[in-house]
Amino acid sequence: MDPLTQSYTPRESLRNRLALGIGVPLAIAFLVVMAIQYKLVRDLVTESLRQRIRAETQIACLRVESDLLGIEHSVGLQTELLRAGARNFVPLGEGESRTKLNTLLSSVLAANSFAFGSAVAFAPGQPGVAPGGFAPYVCRTAAGPLREVDLATVTGYDYWRQPWFVDAASADGEWSEPYFDNGGGNVAMTTYSLRFAATRDLPSGVATADVRLDEIVRGVTRTSLGAPFEVSVISEAGRYIASSIDGSQMKVAADLTRDDERRAILAASAEFLRTGTSFATVGEPNWLGLGATRVVLVRVPTTNWVFAGSFDDDDLMPAILRALALGPGLLLVGAGVALALVWRTTGRAVRPLAGVVEAIGRFSKGDLAARAPVPVHEDEIGTMARAFNAMGDALTGAIAQRERAIEARVAVEAQVSAARGIQRALLPSSDDGDDSGDVRTTDAFAGLSIAATSFPAAEIAGDFFDWFRRDDGRVIVVVADVCGKGMPAAMLMAVGRTLFRRAATELEDPAAVLTRVSLDLSTQAPQSSFTTALILAIDAAGGRVQYANAGHPTGIVLRSDGTASEAMPSTGTVLGIALDEKWESREVGFGVGERIVILSDGVTEAGPELVAGAEAVLFGEARVLECLAASSTRGHTRPVETMNDLLSAVRQFSGGYQRDDITVVVIERKPAAAR
Repeated sequence: MDPLTQSYTPRESLRNRLALGIGVPLAIAFLVVMAIQYKLVRDLVTESLRQRIRAETQIACLRVESDLLGIEHSVGLQTELLRAGARNFVPLGEGESRTKLNTLLSSVLAANSFAFGSAVAFAPGQPGVAPGGFAPYVCRTAAGPLREVDLATVTGYDYWRQPWFVDAASADGEWSEPYFDNGGGNVAMTTYSLRFAATRDLPSGVATADVRLDEIVRGVTRTSLGAPFEVSVISEAGRYIASSIDGSQMKVAADLTRDDERRAILAASAEFLRTGTSFATVGEPNWLGLGATRVVLVRVPTTNWVFAGSFDDDDLMPAILRALALGPGLLLVGAGVALALVWRTTGRAVRPLAGVVEAIGRFSKGDLAARAPVPVHEDEIGTMARAFNAMGDALTGAIAQRERAIEARVAVEAQVSAARGIQRALLPSSDDGDDSGDVRTTDAFAGLSIAATSFPAAEIAGDFFDWFRRDDGRVIVVVADVCGKGMPAAMLMAVGRTLFRRAATELEDPAAVLTRVSLDLSTQAPQSSFTTALILAIDAAGGRVQYANAGHPTGIVLRSDGTASEAMPSTGTVLGIALDEKWESREVGFGVGERIVILSDGVTEAGPELVAGAEAVLFGEARVLECLAASSTRGHTRPVETMNDLLSAVRQFSGGYQRDDITVVVIERKPAAAR
């Protein structure tokens, strides 16, 4: 007999079993809940408030962390600009160079309203530094205009002996312990110090930014305003930076009595920094498990400060009592209602199952349009029917969505393929006319034999190479690397190729070409983008190469005797950063049969795919030189053979993994008879 037909009628037995199975556990649960309800409610309310405090404390912590990271990034950028444009700031302390340095310091304050002052300090005794030292400092004033001062001229203030200078022992940066600064208006401050190494033109020094802690105090007040908890900010050394408990500021444990809960919070903060225990109890709870103070601790990663949110257990009692008064009564009423509903609706619940089972059977046989009838009542059967119908709708929608996704992916792949085809079309032509791939070769181009290739790390590349002949007979060769990968870098690559061709046609000096292209990129490309480039003007007849290098890996000359050496180092910074940047042109000799190898950093920085915890291993410049020398030793004298030897060595070293675009250009000077 089919148990789902109307002839199946033993519903009283089912009702009895359901009533017994539900009623007895409910009765037992009611008795047990009365015993454990208090503990559960107390723990629930405590955890709820704890999580709320953690969330709001983390928000306050992240707000401070964001401001402090902004300071760190500004100071780091300041040191990079200082080192990159070192020639603009020397001689130190004189005329225009002092003005530029103060302008650079002012930019930190302009970018960060949180910052109070910024300095760059050079220790006495270094080449180019005055005997008394040199430490320009720019800070805010109450009147509004920025104040500029050389700390080396402040009487009795030996800045090179100050903690902010001495403790900045590495290039990672250090935040000082908060302190009261009389010069800044007797307010609490902290200082970020970042040491930078010397360059050829600039001695080593320390860059700093001062931060007033007033905003932290106001943030603590806002966080705890109207909330059932207090918030304190504690330094790594155990000093109150701010607290909403009683406005404590810059106090340590020695300033507080032994029974003061603030002293215990300081101890909990120290334990948190040592062991990571982020929830602490201060004081001894009473027999009800209340009477203590709970502390939630969150760390500021940048400075290792601790945000401590605290609340008293006694404040939880009203919420616990309300829960105790409401819970057991609702449980008793709910149990009675549940038993009544089970008793009355058991018979009605069985019949709709037939429709659900039938729909499931049809669905299992491939009828994806099968749907179950939904009962009028909002019970489990109705929920199951709706869930089954929703599952069917979702599956049907998923199939349709997958088909649309496949169509969209095919369209995107077609667009990417077209973009890659356009990139290849922009490359110089090969002698054999086959320009469909990534390799270009020419054996007789104005006295030169050239082989080049560019393999993208993504679908399309940000590297590019180009060569063409000027009207004066010289051959222009350009290799450039646009910051980033993918479509944005590829678009900037196309723009860069056009800019290089136009500038190199109009201007004879490679340095002037870089200046023109950098200016165009600065005005046309996003400020966050930059490009490295190496441009060569080759006189094949005279055997001279004039070049300029904008932050690109150095060119390599492979002599006739098989020795390889780096010969074309950077003559200026990268393109597209500053409007007034200049580059220098230099010359190298280029004998008959010698080869020049130009590559992108995708070669020197190639390596196996990183495994978690492992240290990165790079191919490096030394392996490049060894590989080129070995290629020459093996008798591989054609440019395309040299290029393939280097690419094979890189692929073998990295195990086929490629993290960046790889570009290699090999140029050989041909004998006069072959021109």
